[in-house]
Amino acid sequence: MSRTVVIERRFNGPPGSAHGGLACGRFASCAAGLADGPAPNVVTLHIPPPLDVPLDIRRSGGRVHVWDGETLVASLSRSNERIRTIPSVPPAVIAAAEQRYVSASRHPFPTCFVCGPLRPDADGFRLAPGGLPGRTGATACTWVPGDSLGADSGQRLPPEFAWAAMDCPGGWTADLAQTPMVLNRFAVSLADAPRVGATYVVVGERDRDDGHTMTTTTALYTHDGTIVGRSLARWTRIAPENFQGS
Repeated sequence: MSRTVVIERRFNGPPGSAHGGLACGRFASCAAGLADGPAPNVVTLHIPPPLDVPLDIRRSGGRVHVWDGETLVASLSRSNERIRTIPSVPPAVIAAAEQRYVSASRHPFPTCFVCGPLRPDADGFRLAPGGLPGRTGATACTWVPGDSLGADSGQRLPPEFAWAAMDCPGGWTADLAQTPMVLNRFAVSLADAPRVGATYVVVGERDRDDGHTMTTTTALYTHDGTIVGRSLARWTRIAPENFQGS
């Protein structure tokens, strides 16, 4: 059994590849039902996910894989690993963190669909995950999903958008302007789906950084402090010129 999925060019991270978190979320949703048991919730990216290319999602044993022709794009699996919960933070602290977000001139991928400062106001998430005052390796920002995501106000969105929202705030717990990194492995636990027009808070913390790879934890909350999702990510350092495709 197999399925086909396409990541549209609109949903880029680096200019020549798909946004990692969104791609992982879409792969996981499309893979539901291909493997025995619950849908996969852990995605490992082997290459930058291509844009506007039909990708094959196929089951192999207990895993599901995503292929671009003969090239392995991603592997999916199911894990019951517990992801710790990061406490939410007050609105005033979030506002202060967003003021510390990197400028477009220093952003390695300024047109990123989720955190790119150069995305148009009516497109993309425009997240600004700046450093939390007094906390090293921690970020926070707000997110209000817009109707450009394909649903009307109050309607639930596909889970892939929650995956995407928890991606970049984890990455920016390090200085990506100085040492660009890309998502390598993403494990997500969702309690609900986000709704258009609602206000959410995303908090990220850096767990470990050995100079080549980094692990981060993020949490997605409603404005009143109800947990929506948690994620655990592994990041790999990369030279930005490797991602400057068209």
